[in-house]
Amino acid sequence: MLIRTCFFFACLPVASHVWGRVGRGSGRLKLTVLSEDRLQMKWKETEGNINGYKVRVKPMAGDLEQEVMLKTKTPKATVGGLSPTKEYTLQVYVLNGSQEALFAKRKFVIEELKNASLTRNNRRNSGAVSGKNLTSLGNSAAEHSGVAEATPPPLNAILTQPGSQFQCDTSAMTDIVLLVDGSWSIGRNNFKLIKEFLSNLISPFSIAQDKIRVGLSQYSSDPRTEWDLSAYSTRDQVLEAMRNLRYKGGNTFTGLALTHVLEQNLKPDAGARLEAEKLVILLTDGKSQDDANLAAQTLKNLGIEIFAIGVKNADEAELKQVASEPLELTVYNVLDFPLLSSLVGKLTRVLCTRIKEKSNKESAGSTVKDIPVNTGPQLSPTDLKISAVTSKSMHLTWSPPLRPPKKYRIVYYPSKGGIPKEVILDGAVSSLHLSNLTSRTEYLVSVFPIYDTVVGDGLRGVTSTLPLSSPRSLRVSELSHNSIRLSWKAAQGATQYLVLCSAAPDGAEDYTTEVKVAQPEVLLDGLSPSTEYSVAVYAMFGEDVSDPASIQETTLALSPPRYLSFSELSHASVRVSWEAASPAVKAHRVTYVSSRGSNTGEVEVPGTATSTVLKPLSSLTQYFISVRSMYDEGDSFPITGNVTTLKVPPPHALKVTELSGNSLRLQWEAVAASDVVVYQIKWSTASGEKPQELSIAGNVATAVLPGLQKNTDYKISIWAYYKDGARSDTVSVQHRTNSRSPPTNLFIDSETPSSLQVHWTPPDGRIQHYKITYNPVSDAAAQQTIMASGKSSSVTLQSLLPDRAYKVTVSAIHYTGESESMSTTGRTAPVLSKFPSIRGFVPSKTEACPTISSTEGSVRGFDMMEAFGLVEKEYASLKGVAMEPFVFSGSRTFTLFKDTQLTQRTSDVHLFAIPPEHTISILLRLLPETPKEPFAVWQVTDEDFQPLLGVNLDPSKKSLTYFNHDYKADLQEVSFDQQEVKKIFYGSFHKVHVAVSHFKIKLYLDCKKIAEKPINTVGSISTAGFIMLGKVTRTRGPRSGSASFQLQSLQIVCSSVGAEEDRCCDLPALRDEETCPTLAPACSCTSGRPGLPGPPGPPGSPGRRGPQGEQGEPGPKGEPGPPGQVGPEGPSGQQGSPGSQGITVQGPVGPPGIKGEKGDTGSPGMQGIPGVQGAPGRDGLQGAKGVRGLEGTAGPPGPPGPRGFQGVTGSQGSSGEKGPPGDVGPTGLPGPKGERGEKGEPQSLATIYQLVSQACERMIQTHVLKFDSFIHEHARKPVPVWEERLKPGEPGPPGPPGPPGSNGERGENGIPGQPGKDGYPGERGAPGPKGEKGMPGASEEGIQGPRGRTGPPGEVVLGKPGPKGYPGNAGPQGFPGVRGKPGQSGYPGGCDISGCYGAGRRDFIP
Repeated sequence: MLIRTCFFFACLPVASHVWGRVGRGSGRLKLTVLSEDRLQMKWKETEGNINGYKVRVKPMAGDLEQEVMLKTKTPKATVGGLSPTKEYTLQVYVLNGSQEALFAKRKFVIEELKNASLTRNNRRNSGAVSGKNLTSLGNSAAEHSGVAEATPPPLNAILTQPGSQFQCDTSAMTDIVLLVDGSWSIGRNNFKLIKEFLSNLISPFSIAQDKIRVGLSQYSSDPRTEWDLSAYSTRDQVLEAMRNLRYKGGNTFTGLALTHVLEQNLKPDAGARLEAEKLVILLTDGKSQDDANLAAQTLKNLGIEIFAIGVKNADEAELKQVASEPLELTVYNVLDFPLLSSLVGKLTRVLCTRIKEKSNKESAGSTVKDIPVNTGPQLSPTDLKISAVTSKSMHLTWSPPLRPPKKYRIVYYPSKGGIPKEVILDGAVSSLHLSNLTSRTEYLVSVFPIYDTVVGDGLRGVTSTLPLSSPRSLRVSELSHNSIRLSWKAAQGATQYLVLCSAAPDGAEDYTTEVKVAQPEVLLDGLSPSTEYSVAVYAMFGEDVSDPASIQETTLALSPPRYLSFSELSHASVRVSWEAASPAVKAHRVTYVSSRGSNTGEVEVPGTATSTVLKPLSSLTQYFISVRSMYDEGDSFPITGNVTTLKVPPPHALKVTELSGNSLRLQWEAVAASDVVVYQIKWSTASGEKPQELSIAGNVATAVLPGLQKNTDYKISIWAYYKDGARSDTVSVQHRTNSRSPPTNLFIDSETPSSLQVHWTPPDGRIQHYKITYNPVSDAAAQQTIMASGKSSSVTLQSLLPDRAYKVTVSAIHYTGESESMSTTGRTAPVLSKFPSIRGFVPSKTEACPTISSTEGSVRGFDMMEAFGLVEKEYASLKGVAMEPFVFSGSRTFTLFKDTQLTQRTSDVHLFAIPPEHTISILLRLLPETPKEPFAVWQVTDEDFQPLLGVNLDPSKKSLTYFNHDYKADLQEVSFDQQEVKKIFYGSFHKVHVAVSHFKIKLYLDCKKIAEKPINTVGSISTAGFIMLGKVTRTRGPRSGSASFQLQSLQIVCSSVGAEEDRCCDLPALRDEETCPTLAPACSCTSGRPGLPGPPGPPGSPGRRGPQGEQGEPGPKGEPGPPGQVGPEGPSGQQGSPGSQGITVQGPVGPPGIKGEKGDTGSPGMQGIPGVQGAPGRDGLQGAKGVRGLEGTAGPPGPPGPRGFQGVTGSQGSSGEKGPPGDVGPTGLPGPKGERGEKGEPQSLATIYQLVSQACERMIQTHVLKFDSFIHEHARKPVPVWEERLKPGEPGPPGPPGPPGSNGERGENGIPGQPGKDGYPGERGAPGPKGEKGMPGASEEGIQGPRGRTGPPGEVVLGKPGPKGYPGNAGPQGFPGVRGKPGQSGYPGGCDISGCYGAGRRDFIP
């Protein structure tokens, strides 16, 4: 073994520690093992003034570094949490101020220190070493302890290292067989340590043909001879063969391997010598999967000595059974493979000693006693037949000798060696069945007849057992990147199957897994992708294993994403979409790089994502994009594509609004406002006056153009500069200034609960019409707009909500455009009395809600029980309804059976609409037959049976839902699924209150508040529909299905505090006798004798058909009667409808009667006589005006009106004096037209960006900030006049549009208008003939724009330098994209006073 240093630490024989001399200080280092993971170190204190010591314990690989800092002069430390088998480096530093110096250093392994200590103790106890001498560590300890920095101890303390220089000087003939475990559990790296150990073990011995011979067999599932005893005749040859030994792999069958040694390695033809001593050295790391003791005992009985060496998981009890005596010299066990080197020194000496001792003894062979045999034919059996041979048994038969024997002795054993077994049979028997044999083994069988004085000749035979049935048709049924599913045909009689899977991925350690399954299939998962695996499947029969069926398969590569596509493409972003190939994907990584390589990026999204947006990108740039999927096992190959971004978009939807004074407001919409740095605006008159320019910050979408002339045509242009330096196209609009004054003196009066009257003073000029916009102050989204005649000065706003603040805005629409708008605020009156409205008569709460009785007294509301006839005197006329008496409260409980579906018209129940604030009170019980699907306990529908308001129960989710339509006619639902709500569905009676107010809803269960949630104000409910009980929500129509449940009370109380006033006196568990009213007696009868039976009631309708009875026993066969005459066939009767339950009168409980016999089924009763028609009822009150009809279809869209501006602008200050010309600044954005300058040299794109940035900063400071006060002024909302003293009311339902106004008088003929705007551009015409050369234009040169960005590189064509060419053609066609979804229809085109725009676009056309 290679020794890394020339110095060694010596050990005292009386302590389990190590002393060492250190090079950099005068101290000595001492290590003491305290436990499996704790180590104490001590050293001699250094001289001089120091601050302390620093101790560092660092593992060679794997664990994190552990460091201990000592701030005192105590020269010792203890470190815990170490691994007993890892190698560590110990360093001790001396700390002096901020300096540290290495004081001592060494390496150690805790197990080696312990083994060295045990070795010293054993030698001391045996007297091998005197107590005055020093004992060295041993080979492995010396290797790991010696360091270059250490100083050697005195010469008289150094001893020769055991195992390093030792040579065994015996020349006795000895045959040594090394039996090495090569199973999968060892691994290739540990197998290298085994080879190194065996090389060191045999190095001290003299190997020659006439001295010591060494053979080696490696075993796992089956043993394999690596080389025989006669293969090599020198030590170097054996060591070279050891270095070339290849790892086998398999299971651990030690017993089979020992048999192999006896049958193969120790045979004369394999080099075994009869006169030589024989040693077997077994090395294993686990428990044998077969019986090793029997084979080992056979070897030991033949005088062969066995040494057993265990590593790691070896079974020490099994090692002691296998090894020869004395066990303290022949059994060794270490915790891990690196510790094998610590055994070399001791084991070589023990082997040498045992060889010498055996050579000094005389060889004594075992003698075989001769048994007298009579060879006469009359004493020997004949005709031995072996039949019914299986893998485990065989059947023997023979013919007995002429002279019957007293007994038979049958001996059988494997022909290749093994312990003979025998069976004694009676002489009268001539057959035997042998069982529990070994499969695929040749057996020798002998049958001996035994007589009183002699033994006859034996009858011998030989046969082999059959092999165990192996798995067949092994195949791969499923294959993925990390799993392989195998299936095979079952082996008959197999108890289970052993599956071994192994692979050696590139650069990784060996992978081996072992699985046992009961069925002929297995799923091997957790594998590496794109890796070849070898799989072997063994059939197991108890402890026996068949030959394997093998297969090799390579796992799939990690699947990349599929179907890469691009959408939502803009100038600065693109959406990348794909489809994941496997649900095992953990994430996707998207990378992109521009064609010039200047813009790159990477985005990582979860594995469930199928798209992502890449931004920010540069405009008009080609990008190469790749997407790869990330798995636990690694990344897939990428899928790639390319896309080119669009040009930066220009501003669009330009709108011009005239302001007071001589200014205009220009507004626009930006497609990508966040990417715009600055807007540049230029305007000039049509007469060609000097244009003016203005720069606006990119986050602003409006600008005021000052100093304009009245009645003048202007051309206004705007373009945008973006962050990446790109400039958009220029968009222009034509506008003629006019004078458009707003209305003045705006005020509101004549307030009613549902209307307001707005007045104003008309402005000067011709007014086309007025635009009035109004909305509740508390709900700006409920804005409505109406138009008024141009000759009017007031308008009435109808259908408003009572007691609500409204904001009203009025603007004048001149023939030349819209004026500024004026705003004010008013409030409608509260509801105090009857008043007319567009919806008809709206009564007060007192008139709308009648008085009804309840358990709490009289309340205002609606009793749904009476409305549906669920009362004692009327329920009998309802089909599918039964009444159950409720003795406690005197009230009745009604059972609504399935599909009863009670329905009433809303107009018959609610004389007026349900008030916005109300409480729905329900006392009910769900039955076992109640369906599990949602149903409405009570609901109001329209004429088409569409639900408008109600309460739903969902037994499947155990939740309660209230729904209605709010004042905006939007459906709103509020669900409650708290734990208390689930009590409703457990089959008991519960009282439910749903209290609804303007802004919230509360749920009470059994008079206890459960939850509270927000809600909008309920809108008006149509009385033209229906009210239903128990309606199944998935059905529609009058008879489509209802649920079954029990109902005791159902009321709609016209107050949101109805639940708080209810004390639940009708629930026994919650009733308070002191506060609840006295219960009415359930029966007014006395408790005397039962009264006479009353007169029989009218016959009821036929009941439901009962279930079919059981078939009776056949009666006795009657005598044949005379043939009767055939009668005419009678008509079939109709099946009667189920009869309703009769009225139940609660009488006193009588004594229990005697159970009577079951009566015959009664015949159906006759139909009752219709009752006398009642007198006509009194005339009812006049009904309210009908509800508003259905909303008509939307009319054609009107022309878009001009947009008003916010608020009134402040007065413009006086113009200041013109200042002197400023100094020349740096190059700015394109300025006014100037004189032609000299041609400049081309600048780089970076320079252009820098100039644009500087110019933007200066222009924003000098121009934009001038309008800061204006922008802030107009960013504030107008302040209503009454805002401080009025509180916003609740939003009401939207009112209908007002009636059209009367036609105004015909006006005078107006003056001819100005020419209209140009129409839409026509299709491009064919090119005309070349015109004549025009006159030379003006000598002025146009404004030079900023230099554009460099375009993508085109195709390289070599040619002569030519003049500057025109822009190149479009690039080659890209890859076809995925077919997109059909787009929405575009907007219709149109024109207004600000300009025209094309269909599908909002860009104005000049």
